[in-house]
Amino acid sequence: MYSVRLLGLLAMGLFAADGFRFSFQPKCGKITNPLCSRVLPYNLTRFPNIFGHQSEFIANRAIQLFSPLVKQANCSKHAEFFLCSFYLPICLPGIEEENVIRPCRSLCERIKADCSAVIQYWPSFVKCEELPQFKDSVCIQPESFIAEPKPTKIVNVAPCESRPPADYRFYASGQYDYAMKFKVILIEKRENQETIFHGKAAKVYKQGYVPIHKGRVEIWSYTNSTCPSLRAGRAFLISGHEDVLRKKLLLSSTSLIEAWSGETMRKVRKWLRIESKLAMQKNRNSVPNKEIREKL
Repeated sequence: MYSVRLLGLLAMGLFAADGFRFSFQPKCGKITNPLCSRVLPYNLTRFPNIFGHQSEFIANRAIQLFSPLVKQANCSKHAEFFLCSFYLPICLPGIEEENVIRPCRSLCERIKADCSAVIQYWPSFVKCEELPQFKDSVCIQPESFIAEPKPTKIVNVAPCESRPPADYRFYASGQYDYAMKFKVILIEKRENQETIFHGKAAKVYKQGYVPIHKGRVEIWSYTNSTCPSLRAGRAFLISGHEDVLRKKLLLSSTSLIEAWSGETMRKVRKWLRIESKLAMQKNRNSVPNKEIREKL
């Protein structure tokens, strides 16, 4: 009974608001709700949310109304995450203008399965199939987040410090298939040691056979760490290779990664000018100009 009421109330505003565009300017705010601060792995939320709430004070009134029902139903360990992520969606500084990031379809289906023995029926208007899938769009679920590594007192190896500087020589030696300014939105860690970086291609400088559309992009990695570490909410220059057969952009230990700054843009433009000059000389079947090489 409680679960039926809970899941119904959770969904009433969600699917009605899907696709609704608010006239208010989106903004980030810190999460202070005790329950959601405990269960959510992020601390900034976006307003307005999918219900049109303009502040956490208003959203908290709904959360406080439904949280006792969640606790009493006790049918899914992810129910509290489900509730909080509806009313307090993740907000990433710098990309507040993006649409509200909703819970994943798989999370909804998991809760539906977990609660099937408790509830008498699943409300018809709670349509999990209308929620986005992780592989097709950006959404959140508990597995979407990677915990920050705990600091250690003794550090014997500093692999990032030993890497060569991100200059043209490093860029050219990699013979990369793509280069772009990439804004990280979410990081998905899979059990098979795959990591998928979901983000936005803010500027595409180079692409190969795998098309990169300005907008949502996925980059696949099979390494345990990157130098520097990619973090949600930040922008990076990324150059890497591609898997043409599987149509995937790849990120490896040999990829070029640099936190984005004003200097980064000037640097990339210089690289592209040099690359263009060398390509023109190659097309004329001439030996590359030594003066160009000396400027690298």
